[in-house]
Amino acid sequence: MDAQLLGDRIRQARERLGLSQEEFAALIARDQRAVSEFEHGKRRLVATELPLIAQALQVPLLYFYEGEFSLQDLDTAILKEFHRLPSSEARQSAIDLLRIFSDALLNR
Repeated sequence: MDAQLLGDRIRQARERLGLSQEEFAALIARDQRAVSEFEHGKRRLVATELPLIAQALQVPLLYFYEGEFSLQDLDTAILKEFHRLPSSEARQSAIDLLRIFSDALLNR
């Protein structure tokens, strides 16, 4: 995903909640400068940071990908990454993590 587009979506969601960059930064354990750099596309996010950001902004994770991927594309990408895991133990851990994320999101 384009860093600028992702930054725009973060900013829009933050502003929709009425959060300042400082307030949002506190929610995601970052400083205001990092938030500004995210929003301007100057600092790239690690994909593993997106769930925390989505939760802080009260948006579904797919919010960041709207118009970018179909659900089939996302399924294919997830499956591809799953098959890259080096062992059955790593794959089981990935499944366990997905269950934890799903349960946490469903029980909000």
